[in-house]
Amino acid sequence: MNKRISFEFIIGLIILIVTLFSFIYFSLKIDYFDNSKKINLNSQFFDIGGLTVGADVKTKGVIIGEVTKISLDRESYMALVKSSLNYNLKIPLDSEFKIANNGFIGTPYIEVTIGKNEQYYQNNDLTENNVDAVSLEEIINSFIFN
Repeated sequence: MNKRISFEFIIGLIILIVTLFSFIYFSLKIDYFDNSKKINLNSQFFDIGGLTVGADVKTKGVIIGEVTKISLDRESYMALVKSSLNYNLKIPLDSEFKIANNGFIGTPYIEVTIGKNEQYYQNNDLTENNVDAVSLEEIINSFIFN
């Protein structure tokens, strides 16, 4: 029986420890396990275009959150979009939520135009000023036929 610890065992142990600490560090950095620092807002749209779960929520080009769920409201038959935003933002009640595209044929996202109201949305509130996605076909048809 050899009581000497092999070089390979020490290197393997060091790699295991570094991997474990890296995983913990990056998990804490991206707040994967902590959803308490988010505020959820619900928006209703007639047409969401190509908006998908995971799409960005931006204001003035800065990402402030993401779309977490898209479903159909069974009463009004409107698309219900749930967004998760950074908790330290105060979104006034008169803010506008618009589905926009990155460029001409880019990926859709929700653009928030910040209002000036003194009252703010709370967690799980339903937004008021929502602007639907505008499709390229609708623009061309209205240009040609009007």
